Amino acid sequence: MSTSRPNLRTIADRLGISVTTVSRALKDGPEVKPDTIAKVKAAAKEIGYQPDARGVMLRTGKTMQVCSILYSPEVGDYGDPGFLAQVESLARGLEADRYSLVVLAQTSTEDPLEPVKRVHTQRMADAVVFSRTTLQDSRAKYCLQHDFPFVSFGRTELLTPHAFVDHDDEQAAYDAVKRLIDDGHRIIAMIDPRDDLTFFGYRKRGAKRAMVDAGLNPESLIWMSSDVSVRAAREATTRLFTNRRDATAVVCASQMTMIGALEALMELGMDTIRDGIGVVGFGGMPFRMLSKQKLAYYYQPQRKVGKVLSEHLHSLMTGTPAEQLQTLLPYRRIDDLAAFREGEDF
Repeated sequence: MSTSRPNLRTIADRLGISVTTVSRALKDGPEVKPDTIAKVKAAAKEIGYQPDARGVMLRTGKTMQVCSILYSPEVGDYGDPGFLAQVESLARGLEADRYSLVVLAQTSTEDPLEPVKRVHTQRMADAVVFSRTTLQDSRAKYCLQHDFPFVSFGRTELLTPHAFVDHDDEQAAYDAVKRLIDDGHRIIAMIDPRDDLTFFGYRKRGAKRAMVDAGLNPESLIWMSSDVSVRAAREATTRLFTNRRDATAVVCASQMTMIGALEALMELGMDTIRDGIGVVGFGGMPFRMLSKQKLAYYYQPQRKVGKVLSEHLHSLMTGTPAEQLQTLLPYRRIDDLAAFREGEDF
């Protein structure tokens, strides 16, 4: 029994046609009859034929791969699992174009530009996806300068337009703080990552605007810097309520930050219902509370982010201008986390 890998000759011999016809049929060549194309594709699927990646790259210069840069601390110890849902959805979306997704880890000590440079200079992929954008993001600048296709998960303030998918953090933060104010809260804290990340600026702008619209001093907002992890958020929340006993609400950057805040409240002997502590979180993973807590959750599924990223990549690599590939996704507020289900869409 032959164990050789199926190739174009295998299909040609099976159907009694030429290798050239098989090759053209697999590319939907207009010179090949539709019924022949259908037979060739059916035979290819039946025998498990896959194009040789090295051959494709030699003929076309394409790797047939897209690289997603993973910021490893966010999915490491006590990290955010939302990225994995995004990766799965992105990979699924690329399948239709016969592209594979490869994931490259970036460590906390590594310059964010280095992984992108490696992917480009070593021809590891035909396009790249990255997150945690900054206003003058060096990775976006590099890709634009070298005409290397990319879609960022997050915006920049670069003058040259580029493709992106992002959450509407400004509007969500405005809504979150406004509702807290409406509920009687006046000393409100925001727990977010470092302030050079673009989304933090939008979130800060929305929160301050809500304070101004309510006639309150926006400078009274308390800003707590924390990595996106349970442990870091627990420590930040403990510092907050230890040092500022007048604080009554906290707005958390992610679902992992929200878990850390709740752990801190438990350790401090505080309760969201009994003590009237307002806790708000943002996230892209389903979050269902089994215990009775008064929480609000702004939700945008990461599986949807991955789907839009794959659609933008397809459009970008088939000639759609980048300025037409800029998507801002709204959050959905969920107040009853005990009844929250992943299947709920919007």
